[in-house]
Amino acid sequence: MEQKKIVEDEEERCWSNLQIDILCIIKSHLFGSDRIRFHAVCKAWSSVPSQIAWLSSWESENIPTEIIQFPSLMFLGRNTSVCNFFNPLANTTYSKVIPDLANAKIWFSKDGWLLMTQGDVSIMFFNPFTNEKIHLPDLPMKEHKCNMICFSSHPTSHNCLVLAIRIKSVNFIKFSWIRRGESTWTRFQDIYDEKFLIPCYSNPVFYNGALHCLSHHGKLHIFDPGKVNTEDLWIVLDEVKIPPNRGRIKRCYLTVCDEELVAVFEGHVGKTVDVFKLDRAAMGWKRVKELGNRMLFVSLNGSVSVSAREKFHSGMQNKVYFPRFKGEDGIFYSLFTGKFHSFSNGYSAEDFYGTKEQVHCVWIQPNLEKQRVEELTWS
Repeated sequence: MEQKKIVEDEEERCWSNLQIDILCIIKSHLFGSDRIRFHAVCKAWSSVPSQIAWLSSWESENIPTEIIQFPSLMFLGRNTSVCNFFNPLANTTYSKVIPDLANAKIWFSKDGWLLMTQGDVSIMFFNPFTNEKIHLPDLPMKEHKCNMICFSSHPTSHNCLVLAIRIKSVNFIKFSWIRRGESTWTRFQDIYDEKFLIPCYSNPVFYNGALHCLSHHGKLHIFDPGKVNTEDLWIVLDEVKIPPNRGRIKRCYLTVCDEELVAVFEGHVGKTVDVFKLDRAAMGWKRVKELGNRMLFVSLNGSVSVSAREKFHSGMQNKVYFPRFKGEDGIFYSLFTGKFHSFSNGYSAEDFYGTKEQVHCVWIQPNLEKQRVEELTWS
């Protein structure tokens, strides 16, 4: 009996006393909810630091595509070339010096590319994973006068369109756009719209070839550059608004999920988080109670919808990931619990109090595809 107890003690001591480098290797292969279980094994395992900088090896063939292409929150200061990538799958932040991002302002992200400005009128596409750039003709207006700059599709595609919007006053808006292959911007003079409401803190999204954005009341604004008549360029769907008694809306986020337009409405300090999808037949927002295996990553400069893969993304689905942190841990909103959580420390809350928002950020899906030299020329 005594000998059996000694053997059991030795086995327990063997697991809890594993060398730190071995534990780090084990932890580097765990993601999401599996990391929670890892930290719960014992006190020694719970203190293992995150020493994996997986993004530093994004060209490694040993990393599964499902992990490399998982959205990361990219953020940087306005006057620095240090770029940070937070990967919620690993709950880890990796920093990298990218000189091309010095003094840059990021406006939008799509297909692994950033649309950013440097200085008053300089604008370009940049892939932070391949360091490739595509310079565009200078903006027709100074960047600080723009309220929104975005693009429709991959910057090398023939139908890529870049759109800049300036809101001059409550009812006056100005548009400028340029298509792939063009050397000058198309400019429209002031468009007056008495129904126009300044979009609240909302990211734009291209859906069915047209730009969509939201106002404070959940009204849908659509800009379609393919329209011939000026009065049809910009329309406001008055009938599309959120149900009453939803409380004060602080911010709105838009994304495309399973070919449907999906909106996330964030209440004051996160006290409410509502997900809706556009019901085109009824011309209204329909409440979404659960996302199934989908994940939503929302930010003011671009939101992304991704399907969870059971092998790699266990426990990540049916959640909305915000650009917020509790300490060093990213937080998300679970549609199942109706609360905010993190993948460590057992954090759970009903609002944003005690968390910190990351500014100058955007969700980006890593794109390692190299472009041909001729594709890096806009016109």
